[in-house]
Amino acid sequence: MLLRPLCLLLLCCAVTLPVRAASAPDGELASRIAGLLAANHHGSVENAPQLRIRILTPATKLAALCEKPDLRLSGHPVRLTGNRSVIAKCGRKQHFIQVNVSASGRYWIAARLLKPGQTIGQRDIQPLRGELDKLPAGLLLDASKIVGRTPTRTLHPGQPLTENQLRQRWLVVANQEVEVVAPGDGFLIHAKGKALNNAARNERVRLQTRSGRVVAATAVSEGTVSINIDN
Repeated sequence: MLLRPLCLLLLCCAVTLPVRAASAPDGELASRIAGLLAANHHGSVENAPQLRIRILTPATKLAALCEKPDLRLSGHPVRLTGNRSVIAKCGRKQHFIQVNVSASGRYWIAARLLKPGQTIGQRDIQPLRGELDKLPAGLLLDASKIVGRTPTRTLHPGQPLTENQLRQRWLVVANQEVEVVAPGDGFLIHAKGKALNNAARNERVRLQTRSGRVVAATAVSEGTVSINIDN
């Protein structure tokens, strides 16, 4: 009978077919990569975008991964979406996994014309929700990173807001007379000086004292800088 030889032939073919390693299936791997990207998002949980991960690396290469590889993101791209590289480490061996990231979520646009130098308030911006893939790199998803800052260029109504369009508001500006405080052990010295550069909160200021000496200071509030008493 031909039935028995045919069954043996089919069994041999089944055994020799390439088998995809079940230890690191796409679903689990994609979920772990999404977790890495979410952890890399520095905004609040409520503002976190919904990520969709598509693994581009061929199954034959993924089969070489160990059961639980250590994963980390490669590089520091400004754009959340698009093609990314993930490093998977198994012992001393490193593997590169190529993925495509797409995302949807809430982002912010200018609600009215915003001009350089003005301080942005909550009413100056407006949230929208949608796909993030085709929006500009550096898109801001958290309103707290927008309110209180100032545009570096004119922004038009409806324009998505990005990191490189905004800066912190200057607390001191170049050539401004500023209040100088020098805290010590149980005392506080007040003086006047001239700022030699613009600075936002906690940024360094080159300060010229009344005697003409130039020292380093830190902008702490509107028109006020602090210096180390040891300077």
